[in-house]
Amino acid sequence: MRKASPTFIRLLPVALLTGTFLSLLVFSCKKYEDKVGPSDPRLSRLYCNDPEAVNFNWDFPGTPDNSVCLYPADAFKGQYRFTDSIYNSASQLVLQRQYTLDLYALSRSRLALLGFCGPSDTVKLTASRFFRATVDTTVLKGQALCRPQDTLSGYLTRTAPDAQHLHFFFTVTTDTGFTFHMGTAVKQ
Repeated sequence: MRKASPTFIRLLPVALLTGTFLSLLVFSCKKYEDKVGPSDPRLSRLYCNDPEAVNFNWDFPGTPDNSVCLYPADAFKGQYRFTDSIYNSASQLVLQRQYTLDLYALSRSRLALLGFCGPSDTVKLTASRFFRATVDTTVLKGQALCRPQDTLSGYLTRTAPDAQHLHFFFTVTTDTGFTFHMGTAVKQ
């Protein structure tokens, strides 16, 4: 009988260990399967996924659906009863008047305001998604108003939870000076 070579004897334990390890590895492994977790009820609600909208991602996570979007102009539109407090350049109250104002959307972010200077004059505003609408500046330092010498500048705001009230901060520049128009408008 032939004797085993010394190299074979030295490599035999290594080969047996490697074979045992590889067979254990092959036969003991199985593919990992994810377990079904609990369902999240928030995923069934719809949310607006348009960055121009006021309510962009408000109900995230959920299902994106841009039919639920509220755009800046939509946040302001409607008919309002406005109590206008008019102050002179020395910040003294000069007069208080009430107007019925109509705000309507021209686009997603542009608005028109009727009634501030009579029924036929329109003040154009640009609304942001942060509940602020600014008078568009078209002539000198404001928008032409009741008379050719008058220009209007300023803004109006509302808060997110209160859709019934608008707060006005307007400056009217005339040929004789400045007047400041401040007040609150209540949705009708």
